[in-house]
Amino acid sequence: MSESVTPSFLIVEDSDEDYAALERIVRRARPDVSVKLQRCVSAEQVFTILNAPRLPQKPLPELPALIILDLNLPGLNGKEVLRAVRQHRRLKLIPVVIFSTSSNPQDIEWCYENGANSYLVKQTDYTAFKRAVELLVDYWVEAVRLPRPSSGGIVLEKPDDSGLPA
Repeated sequence: MSESVTPSFLIVEDSDEDYAALERIVRRARPDVSVKLQRCVSAEQVFTILNAPRLPQKPLPELPALIILDLNLPGLNGKEVLRAVRQHRRLKLIPVVIFSTSSNPQDIEWCYENGANSYLVKQTDYTAFKRAVELLVDYWVEAVRLPRPSSGGIVLEKPDDSGLPA
């Protein structure tokens, strides 16, 4: 990411415990960089945010630069979120990192076939969990360049043409 852009992550995680650990590690991994974090606890919340209405005289809210997505969500699962994001003509530019307890090869294969940019298995050992999150932050904050949200490449669609489930 460019040094002038504040990285923004949308974390889709229903476990309060996992989210708290993830948030703490992200904040500590790069204390020199302010990372904006937004959380959703369900697929339905993601769709509500991504379908935010276009309001007259107001700029469209910025979309996240990265989505960190748990597969096992209540209601619609993470696969439905990934599929919807990848089918949306503008949202499909946002990298999606799957962060799941599932190490099932079929889940991993399905996610890559459907556009996941990375797949990390949540470790039950805290040291391994912390290391995985630190690597994720280093890679997506320091190593890669993403389209700038203000460049017009990543903006919200009008709800009626978004293609996302309501």
